[in-house]
Amino acid sequence: MIGTFLGMVVKSIHYQKNGLQRSVSIPGVLEQAVEGLKGAVNPAEPLYTDNTLHPANARLALGRATQSHLHVFGLDWDDTSGKNNGHFAPFRWQS
Repeated sequence: MIGTFLGMVVKSIHYQKNGLQRSVSIPGVLEQAVEGLKGAVNPAEPLYTDNTLHPANARLALGRATQSHLHVFGLDWDDTSGKNNGHFAPFRWQS
């Protein structure tokens, strides 16, 4: 699944959750934010897609990316257009 390994870095990860909004920040490396699409039955819950093969979770909340900034290992990506899709799901780290 990984064609080229670019390296690794150890940094703090800051995660925030507020209603349908999620964001993650790794200072100097990553700023990502997503806003979930409101569900039709309960607008306080996001619209979901189920039964997927995503590695984080089989159930994904659908949304749109509101900001994407990545600057590490020679990769530079900045987008604040709000035109990209996004999704989020609970997951657990395992060793």
